[in-house]
Amino acid sequence: MTELHNLATHFFEVQAQYWQAAGTGQPTEGLFQQLTVLGRQLLTVLGGPGGATPGPLKASDVAGILLDVHGRELTTHPCGVRTYRQVEGLWAAAEEFTSHATPNQLRNFLAGKAQYELQEGRAGEALALVDQATRLPNGPALPPPSPYGDLRVLRAEVLHRLHDHETVLEVLAPLETELAALLPDGPIDETDPEAMRLLTAQPGHGHDGPATAARLLQASTVYVRLLDVKAGALRDMGRPEAAERAYVRCMPLYTASGLPEVGLLQLARCALDRGAVAEAHRLLDLAAPLFEGADAGDRTSMRTHLRLVRGAAYCRMRAEAARLGNGDERWEESLRWCDRGERCTAEHPDDLLAAGLHAERARSRRATGDQAGAVRAYRQMALALDRVLRVPLGHRFDTLHLRFHQPLFKEAQAFAEETGDAQLCAVVTDLLKARAFSARLSLLRSEARRTPAAPAAPTERDARNGPDHGAFTELSRRLAYAERHGASKEADRLRAERSELLTKIRAIDPRWRLIRDDPSFDLDRLSHFLAAYGTTATGGNPGRCVALSLYERPDSVLAVLATPDGGLRVGTRRLDKRVLGALEAHQRELEEGPVLLDFWGHRGIGLADLIPPAFADEIADSGTCLLAPHGRLHTLPWTVVRHRGHHVIRRTAIGIVPNLSCVPLLDHRPAGPVRATLLGVTRQPNGEELPEARRAVHSMAEYLGARRLREDPITDHQATVATLLDLLNSGPPDRNVTDVLHIVTHGLPAPGAPFGARVQLTDGVLEAGEVLMSRMCFQEVLLTACSTGLRATADHSGGHGALECLTPLAHRPLELAGDVANALVHAFHEAGAAFVLASPFPLWSRLATHHGVAWIVHRCRGSAPLEAARRAAVALLDEDDSPEQTDKWAGITAYGAR
Repeated sequence: MTELHNLATHFFEVQAQYWQAAGTGQPTEGLFQQLTVLGRQLLTVLGGPGGATPGPLKASDVAGILLDVHGRELTTHPCGVRTYRQVEGLWAAAEEFTSHATPNQLRNFLAGKAQYELQEGRAGEALALVDQATRLPNGPALPPPSPYGDLRVLRAEVLHRLHDHETVLEVLAPLETELAALLPDGPIDETDPEAMRLLTAQPGHGHDGPATAARLLQASTVYVRLLDVKAGALRDMGRPEAAERAYVRCMPLYTASGLPEVGLLQLARCALDRGAVAEAHRLLDLAAPLFEGADAGDRTSMRTHLRLVRGAAYCRMRAEAARLGNGDERWEESLRWCDRGERCTAEHPDDLLAAGLHAERARSRRATGDQAGAVRAYRQMALALDRVLRVPLGHRFDTLHLRFHQPLFKEAQAFAEETGDAQLCAVVTDLLKARAFSARLSLLRSEARRTPAAPAAPTERDARNGPDHGAFTELSRRLAYAERHGASKEADRLRAERSELLTKIRAIDPRWRLIRDDPSFDLDRLSHFLAAYGTTATGGNPGRCVALSLYERPDSVLAVLATPDGGLRVGTRRLDKRVLGALEAHQRELEEGPVLLDFWGHRGIGLADLIPPAFADEIADSGTCLLAPHGRLHTLPWTVVRHRGHHVIRRTAIGIVPNLSCVPLLDHRPAGPVRATLLGVTRQPNGEELPEARRAVHSMAEYLGARRLREDPITDHQATVATLLDLLNSGPPDRNVTDVLHIVTHGLPAPGAPFGARVQLTDGVLEAGEVLMSRMCFQEVLLTACSTGLRATADHSGGHGALECLTPLAHRPLELAGDVANALVHAFHEAGAAFVLASPFPLWSRLATHHGVAWIVHRCRGSAPLEAARRAAVALLDEDDSPEQTDKWAGITAYGAR
């Protein structure tokens, strides 16, 4: 006991010294290290987690102190001075003490960590931490007031940063009802003597009066924060008047807290949204003493913090108000405020605020005729917005992010088109398309490139072995059981639950930390890729390679063409009534049927009807075209596209990619001999035989021979879900051989479920979500199955799977924005394949298997994957190139870059 007493005494003495130094602004690092060592020793004496704790001192008391100081040490350092990996290392050091903490202590620690992540612009991580804190059990007594208020408010703040404004209101509604019942007159103004007298004079307080008053004041603080977040959501939903009323209600409380500038900035934002420029000027003038003056008479940390974190917002509004005002000097004044705001973001990095400043600078540069300056500003704006959501956070948040910022992207895109700046157009168009998929591929390829000398960090190793992954496996087992026993309603319920869990897993996967500090994509990489494409060493197809990105408008198509000489051109093709009518009819047929699959042959439409004729000529003269479609253009059969009456595929191999950023990430240089694994579903669960699948597998096995087969062909009762899952989890790839997986079966699309597209096996189905969870050795995949390239355009569940502990009031279907890459094709890409041969449409099995056999023959003879697909298609065209015949196989599409 003497040792415990001495350690405890020393520990609390150092704790007092630490907080005294912190309160006077003195260095604390040495005391922090000393306190950590003493706390570790003290916990050892007190016993491990759940061990005996003699005397009045508990291990949780020590753990709570240590968690508090760890949080302070990290959060008091200047924003952005550490990389994400350094930050994670500091937080990880505190994890040593969490096992000793009470649920309330841990809840406060997680909430503080979430608040820090949110301040640093990492809303995804903040959301995961709030979820973790929400799941913790409450103690038997009322939890003590948290310095971060109610977790629901913190969750709403995170969702506001993720632009999920509808869910913000749903989260806050029950809490607002509770607070309104507790404080019927609204938040308490602590500077109002009468309000404070009534608070302390309430009957029924008894001996607990002071504690009750403290809880009411804490509830009042939460109420103010709630109104602030709610008003922000209303403002961003396009309801500035409703937001303004909430801010006006809070204004006395902002003033009472000594931070009236918070409310003034919010009101100024609403005024600008309403177009009331003069009123915005007046409000900003009232806030000016904090942001423009020396403010020598007020050195409180809260005002200093506000000046630091909101200075750029103030400058951005000043720039906008100046630009919208009158006078010849308004543009120069706006630019001066942008420059000043940029200095603020250098001191406190914030990509969202930086994007707003860049947008204002671009507009003012345009007004003064400085086109080059405007281009630079728009490009910086686009890259800053990309960093706001650098990693994918699920269909819901990716879609809402894009929708919220789409006007800025469209503004920059229109300017790029107007000025002919192809590089700006390429950057913005990529961000408007499958942006999240680029991040996922970047992560996958970075893992594939890791050498044995560079082992994975713990978060990387454990990412696919956590409890959520175990739950996913269990749900898959129960789902398979329900399907085998014909329990369709239970199967549907389990499928939806598993889909939501997968959304969450992908949103909070700690492996995203690997690419958090990675630089943005550089278009020079694309030019280098194209320039080296045709060389023997890189495994490309014969001839030059070009890349084409398309963006569909209501009456035109914007095209960006990249060439191997480093050139980048932009052009627009106006669509005439005939082409627009053909596109609309084709889309209607796809939705209602029957469909004429050879769009080009039946409609008399050619490539030059959709893109500038000069671009079409260049593509037809090239050996390979890597094509990134958009919108309805995804549903066109690009393999049989025509130009000047001839099939382009006869001379040019065509590879479909999600966007230009993905091209270098899909780089695959076939190495060594081809080794194939053949899986044919020759018998369906209902007993129906599939003779075409049997013939296809037999023909390919006979051609390949034992030397080129990775294993015996898998057919009949062996072609099960479990067998395919084993193949999908066969990674990593063998560097001395190119493994090819060929699956012959039926494909089942799911247009309203992004993870729901599936393939039929002998004993059930395998969904895209299960493929996404895999890491396989196969670098090339052939899906001889219908509709495996069909992308979902909506999430009928609303995409709330990444929101833990939240049941939406209504499951509103979510129309996905951009070109969300979510077909089975993309699932195989994400599982490790660089090349996939599939079809977004139904196929005739005989011709599809004939194409597959031809492809494997050409691959074994040395053709690259895209060239093999080209030659297999030409062979079918040579047999009969009439639209009535090409209808039967027109959907066969090569997805890849080699």
